[in-house]
Amino acid sequence: MIKKHVRRKRPRKPEPVIKLRYEDYYMETRDRYVKGLLMMITYQCEALVEKFKVTPLIIGLVGPICLRFVSLSEVFDDDWADKAIRDSELLQSKVVKRRRKGVKAEEEPHNLHGKRAVTIWVSLLKKSLPLSSSLAISFLACHKARSPVLPTDIARWARQGDVPYFSSFLKIRELMGERSPACPVSATVMFRPIQIVSAQRLEAQAASIADFIGLPLPPVNFYGIASNYLRRLFPTKEKEKAALLDRVCLLQNWSMPSGLYLSKNELRFPTRVRVMSIIIVAIRMLYNVNGFGVWERSLLGGLLDDASSSSRSEVDAELSKPTEEFDTVELLKNLETEYYKEVAAETVNEYEKDLTSYLLHGRNEMFAGLVEASADDTYRTVDHLWNSYHPIDEESELSRIPSKRGRDWDEDDLLLNQLSLNDDKLRDRDNNFCSSRRSRKSDCDEPPSPDNHINHDKEKAIIRLITDMGDNLFSYIPPRVKVKRLDYLQYLRKKNDGALIYAAHADYYILLRVCAIVAEIDPRNLHTSVLSFERRLAWVEKYSIMHVVMMVFVSYRESVMDILRKLFTVTRTLSR
Repeated sequence: MIKKHVRRKRPRKPEPVIKLRYEDYYMETRDRYVKGLLMMITYQCEALVEKFKVTPLIIGLVGPICLRFVSLSEVFDDDWADKAIRDSELLQSKVVKRRRKGVKAEEEPHNLHGKRAVTIWVSLLKKSLPLSSSLAISFLACHKARSPVLPTDIARWARQGDVPYFSSFLKIRELMGERSPACPVSATVMFRPIQIVSAQRLEAQAASIADFIGLPLPPVNFYGIASNYLRRLFPTKEKEKAALLDRVCLLQNWSMPSGLYLSKNELRFPTRVRVMSIIIVAIRMLYNVNGFGVWERSLLGGLLDDASSSSRSEVDAELSKPTEEFDTVELLKNLETEYYKEVAAETVNEYEKDLTSYLLHGRNEMFAGLVEASADDTYRTVDHLWNSYHPIDEESELSRIPSKRGRDWDEDDLLLNQLSLNDDKLRDRDNNFCSSRRSRKSDCDEPPSPDNHINHDKEKAIIRLITDMGDNLFSYIPPRVKVKRLDYLQYLRKKNDGALIYAAHADYYILLRVCAIVAEIDPRNLHTSVLSFERRLAWVEKYSIMHVVMMVFVSYRESVMDILRKLFTVTRTLSR
């Protein structure tokens, strides 16, 4: 029998442990954070180009902006790490007890109070180069490339997950790894944002970054933004949209408002509000939206009761002057329709239509990575319960649920078990019901008159509008009766018991609220911006024209004086 000689494997020698230095820790932490931030900005710009057809110029513009922003943030200075440690020691008064986290945690550098230096550097990097600056730099590149992308668009796309922001750390973690020996902080902690900044803060942050790196900024793409807004307000009216766009551009060229530039001040009106203010003024000029009661008279053909015949005839004659292209009644009806469409589109997003899409959006975008990060089986139990969930058809659900009634149910309502095929019982019940209410009404069998029905519907529509105005802290003004001037009407704000009163007519408020929901701003702030632009137009008309006339007069006087001076010198030489 032949014996086989088995060669025994020698035990491998343990790999030599490389002892990390102080410089290795802070250099690795800084490099990983900066690289991850640049990767996040790159992913966002690629998504803007691929999904929303933004110009590819932003990919070339975002590189120099990022590099200059990082270089001027002083995170690559020689004494950056030591300065961060000293500042943390000055701010922290109590000594932190070191917890036993293994040999690696003991080998890491700490400050004098026992706090880990890696966490100090990561927190300082998040303050110097915040993760929200990725969205601001992406918007800044779009603004520099003259693309009509608004901060509201960036914030909404990031919230919906179309632009990678909450879930971008998954790609970064896949490429860079969860952690490294010199940077024990996980990529989830470093690159996972907590919340999305508002559109107002995003615009101010982009302006701050541009001022910080010395980047000169042009005004916003007024033509592109105004075209997008008019396309949403007038989706089918091409001629009206073209005429309004021409008028809007004329007003912008005439007034040259400074609010079309990005500002670092968060309390200033955003640029999109300035653009929408000019659009509102142009619509009021072309459609004569000046509180003449067009909306009230359009309610089922009703007429205003408190209007005198002479003043109303003048107003009707003035309103009949515009052509069919600028019909005010049709404008207000279309604006009401667009308002309810925008409200429905705003309240119901793509991921809020059903429970399944909403939970998937929360798991994949808002709370991405929590399944792997859970130490116990909590999220696995949730997945198990979710797999056993089966959506129930709405019709079968409604047919299965019994009807529930409160105590204040009407007398004329019949329960399901009280319905009978015997007409005599129903007839007796109707007779008893009519006789009980005959004292309050004239006759239960008498049909309502059409005039009362029209007035009732008209009152309901006006009350509904007044209620909506009250919800937005506006007060209703009845239509103008004794109209002395038929030109542009300027509104004012008045103080009553220390509070400002926002008073407006119905037609102007209908225009204002749909423009406010399109621009994603509060109606009161938009109304204040409109008043500011109207004051600027009045100032331009009053002083600029007078200044031009005076300049022409002065130049003409100087030319006349020069001519007279030359004639005097000629006559003087001839006399000699």
